[in-house]
Amino acid sequence: MIHSTLAHALLIFGLTFVLEDVAVLGAALLVANSMVPLSWAAGSSFAGLWFGDLGLYFLALRLGRPVLQKPWFKRLLGKADLGRSEAWFRHHGAATILLSRAIPGTRLPTYLAAGLLRVPAGVFVTTTAGGCLVWVAGLFWLSYHIGMMVISGFEMFRSEAAKLAACAVLAAALAWPLRKVFNKVSFDSLTAKVKRIRRWEFWPPALFYIPVAIKYIVLAMKYRSLSLPTLANPGMHTGGLIGESKYETLADLARTHPELVAETYLVPFDSAEPQLSRIRRLRLERNLDYPLVFKPDVGQRGQGFKIIRSEEEERSYLERFTQDVLVQKYAPGPHEVGIFYYRFPNQDRGKIFAVTEKVFPLVIGDGLHSLEELIRSDPRASIVAATYLERFGDTRGRVLAAGESFRLVEAGNHCQGAIFLDGGRLFSAELERTIDEVSRSVHGFFVGRYDIRYGSEESLKKGRDFQIIELNGASSEATNIYDPNNSLLKAYQILFRQWEIIFAVADQNRKRGLHPVSLKTIWKNWAQYRQQSALYPVSD
Repeated sequence: MIHSTLAHALLIFGLTFVLEDVAVLGAALLVANSMVPLSWAAGSSFAGLWFGDLGLYFLALRLGRPVLQKPWFKRLLGKADLGRSEAWFRHHGAATILLSRAIPGTRLPTYLAAGLLRVPAGVFVTTTAGGCLVWVAGLFWLSYHIGMMVISGFEMFRSEAAKLAACAVLAAALAWPLRKVFNKVSFDSLTAKVKRIRRWEFWPPALFYIPVAIKYIVLAMKYRSLSLPTLANPGMHTGGLIGESKYETLADLARTHPELVAETYLVPFDSAEPQLSRIRRLRLERNLDYPLVFKPDVGQRGQGFKIIRSEEEERSYLERFTQDVLVQKYAPGPHEVGIFYYRFPNQDRGKIFAVTEKVFPLVIGDGLHSLEELIRSDPRASIVAATYLERFGDTRGRVLAAGESFRLVEAGNHCQGAIFLDGGRLFSAELERTIDEVSRSVHGFFVGRYDIRYGSEESLKKGRDFQIIELNGASSEATNIYDPNNSLLKAYQILFRQWEIIFAVADQNRKRGLHPVSLKTIWKNWAQYRQQSALYPVSD
């Protein structure tokens, strides 16, 4: 019995170096058929997987790069991308080792890269041991339970050899769909999700805004109205909470301060061709040259924002976007800032609450790696790689020339991939006076955020030579919270204070005899926006 058990254990151990998942699944089936004790089967499976991992690591650690240049080893590597794995190690470390256990085709280059980059042996040994332990446990659980369901089928085999062969066939049958499933799992996306968890600025809105929602409810109870914020800006539809027209707000601004507002036109939609004709006629009449900005009249978070550089891009956008479209003269900047402003109705002067400096990230080519590889190897860009790669689907494989810079986002929005920094250094009394003067010229506007393009910090601080590209109402936020140097607590403190201001402003307007919009109207506008925004083009 001992000799038979030992033979089976050695067989499992050896097979892990050839077909590791089939060997582990088969080992669990042997346990289900009482042919091998659980401790021996699991132990030999774990040892085979772990020793194989350690072998790759120490091979690269001891023999180094010269071996990898040998023709026979290049054939062994096949399509494994060692350069890509090295880039991952510089930024992701142990997480890469752990995740590679579950992603087919990544272990060989990953573990070799770990050795070549001299990842500390203690880190590699403990991380791979943990990964192998979890992997073996998961495969054993799956295979053992399936084996128990079909155990009666093995009774037809009288000899141990026949049962062993049956276990091997069933294990292979289980391994094939299992590997198919894991082949669809993206190693890069898994790593990005892990990094998102560690950095709160990238948390899903449904999670991040839970404390803000609780604060909103507390304020609604205090002021006895859930929809009171719709009175924060009586001149805007729903106070700028949802469904407001960007064009109407910009048109109000342009009537009194045309020199500070980007030239913007609303082109209604009935069908694509007439809309295209109107835009072409508008370009001729107003002498509008490319590039232009196209975006929805109703939108949030930079959705549908597109820079149009040719008639072909113009037609492509309009054929996909079958709604009214804003055509805006491109404000080159090259800098952008978000300024959150408020004024209480019983006060003559308003204040700047927060300033956000917006940075548009770049990757720099090296003549060797593709755009996708450069994005995935960048510590920050890799976190929102899915957003960038959706945007650059046609060019993600292009190799950038050495020194070539590539801008990853044009929309000054955090969820589109822009970097937000606290822009307090850009504040000045002159800028506040200008923003207050502009704001008081807009009927019924008291609180919201300006998105502004500007050329120089000196001119911005003097309150001149800038272009307002958007003015957002009650649903906008003080986006300086997303500065990576901010703590989560500080971000919530800023947002809580912002909503206290919005409710207080709205309450003063209610005392002036105004009435908030009903919750039914808010819900109707939200549902309509959700339906429309699902069809918006991918943003630049």
